[in-house]
Amino acid sequence: MYNLITHKDVKQNENTLYYFRKTYTVNEITESKINIFADSRYKLYINGKLAAIGPLRASSEVKFFDTVDITKYLKKGENVFEVAVLQLASKPYSEEYRFLEAILRSGGMSLAVWGNAGDNEVITDDEWLVAKETGLEFIRVPSEFFAVASLNEKVTEGYRKPVYEKAAYAGNLYSLCDETGHCAQIVHPVRRRTIPMMFFDEKEFATVKNGIYDAGQVTCGYVRFKLSGKGSIKLTYAESMVVCENGKYVKRRRDDENGIVTGDYDIINVDGECDFETFWMRTFRYIKAEITGNVEVIYADYIETGYPISIPNDYDFGNETDNKLFEISANTLKRCMHETYCDCPYYEQLQYTMDTHLQILFTYQLSTDKRLAEKAIDDFAQSYRPGGLTQSRFPTNKAQYIPGFSLFYIFMMYEHSKRFSDKAFTRRYIHIADGIIDWFFGRLDGYLVKRSNLWDFIDWSEGYNKSGMSTAEGPITVYSLMLIKALENLCEMHEFLGNTLPDYKAVAEKIRKDIKSRCYDENSGLYASSPEKDQFAQHTQIWAVLCGLEEGENAKRLLEKSFGLKCKVTYANMYYLLRAMELAGMYDKTDEAIADLKKLPELGCTTVPEWYGEDVRSECHAWSAVVLYEYTARVLGVTYRDGTIYIKPYIKGRNCARGSVATPQGMVFVEWKTKGSDFNVQIKLPENLTAELTMPNGETHTAVSGRYSCENNFCILET
Repeated sequence: MYNLITHKDVKQNENTLYYFRKTYTVNEITESKINIFADSRYKLYINGKLAAIGPLRASSEVKFFDTVDITKYLKKGENVFEVAVLQLASKPYSEEYRFLEAILRSGGMSLAVWGNAGDNEVITDDEWLVAKETGLEFIRVPSEFFAVASLNEKVTEGYRKPVYEKAAYAGNLYSLCDETGHCAQIVHPVRRRTIPMMFFDEKEFATVKNGIYDAGQVTCGYVRFKLSGKGSIKLTYAESMVVCENGKYVKRRRDDENGIVTGDYDIINVDGECDFETFWMRTFRYIKAEITGNVEVIYADYIETGYPISIPNDYDFGNETDNKLFEISANTLKRCMHETYCDCPYYEQLQYTMDTHLQILFTYQLSTDKRLAEKAIDDFAQSYRPGGLTQSRFPTNKAQYIPGFSLFYIFMMYEHSKRFSDKAFTRRYIHIADGIIDWFFGRLDGYLVKRSNLWDFIDWSEGYNKSGMSTAEGPITVYSLMLIKALENLCEMHEFLGNTLPDYKAVAEKIRKDIKSRCYDENSGLYASSPEKDQFAQHTQIWAVLCGLEEGENAKRLLEKSFGLKCKVTYANMYYLLRAMELAGMYDKTDEAIADLKKLPELGCTTVPEWYGEDVRSECHAWSAVVLYEYTARVLGVTYRDGTIYIKPYIKGRNCARGSVATPQGMVFVEWKTKGSDFNVQIKLPENLTAELTMPNGETHTAVSGRYSCENNFCILET
């Protein structure tokens, strides 16, 4: 067992910070690892260097401890270990509870550390010292937008001047769940962290002008200011510049030098010298420093952070606009990958199922690392209760349910199953998919999905209400269509596992017939949003194609008509629109569909926003990073299914493209060029692999490991 330590005067349900400290003498530096657990969050410093942040975000049922290799932080002689531990209130109906909704907390405060530092054992005991931070207050900043990610700070007298005393014993942290997930009878059930530690990269600002610090692009990090003097400084964080018109902020050029920096802020009161570092991550491109009194900024920088995904830098799609759009889309995905995927790093930092399904698909194309994707699938599984749905966002301390998002959980599982063929992993969660289907089966009107008393969100589209829901009464056609696809996906997963198939295919066919008879409108030639046939949306036509309700020319006609509707998809559903266009033989219209996305580089965007417009909230929303899929899976043409690599470049509108695409078997490099009617492609595959290559003229070849080159119909393996 391992000791949990705390402060003897800790009070339940405070929002505050404590510092723990101990010095270890190291005579010989050897491989050194420590394990660490805290409630609710910690930052570990060794000899003044940030070494770890955690513990890994989890649910109330599953907690994690972190294992940290500290060897590179050690030195011979005295080594100072410092751990800043955040305590958060757990009163669900208080305003104080709203800090960091993605972080589960008990309302208490404790720390456990065990491991080694060189030739010394490291363990929390009463020789550790602890002090409460008395010069820091967490504040809520008013916002016109929904924001639950904030932990803004107000620094007052006494900041970082702790008065230490001996730590107090708080209980035992027993050892721990084994590799199979089995846990002994323990006070605090904790498991070993399942993903790597976030990266920490010290960075300087690109420019500083008129009190505005510019990182050069939207980023995430821990901001540090060294200050001296007497007075105060207000640090305001913004993803982009805005302009004020008629009393309202709007966004045009995101890098407008005459724009305004507005948003979340920290306030630092200074009397003497002050070394300020934000405890929680900030998201920003710009930081405005407003000084009152006689305060001097000695230096300012930040520690950039995020999930350590490695994205190749060898992409070229033949023109500057597409290259820049791909670059800012990749930056968007990276900024939305932390201990979980998150919808937006500035406002919410919450892992939503629909967003995560898309982010996982984009990650699969760029990286062979599946650990964050598998954690996401497990996270949402932890939110499931028998007879119900998965929560629409998780982990979080406020439950929320969007019925359609549980169907995206099934799509998420299906994509993992088809890509990795991992029967054990699929089997672990398939009962949750079955349970979701049971929930929908219990809420059918005939064979259409009824409206619920939950949040029946579809999209933030014009034509839906301000909550993103259809205004049509009665059953929801688009949810019914999505249910067909979920049933078919689930059938494939059961077949993959060798299970006796539930009667899902028969039900899917009955849903198809019910939609055709009750929701198709002969006058408009479109599928209505409900059987009342008083509202029509592009989303419904898209899913009618995706689930095979309409095919060929009928599917093409349906989608062409959908572009004339008022209620069209935003970036949130762009991926599904493009998949439907592909099925309908309309992929040559892609550039028209993503025309707004292609305008973003010239607007000075360094990430892709939540939707297109001057009134957009989030500047960094990874459901919008759709070109990460389109340019790798279609332009370069690399996809992977059931153990086979497929390469089918889409060349219309371009004369060259190159780049690397991830598969579970390694990275695949593709470079192709056209000149007149000639087409040349070079492919580099991992060792001992083959790929099915389809040329633009329809000819198929089997590409083999090494550098494989085709010119028109002539292919060779280069030596």
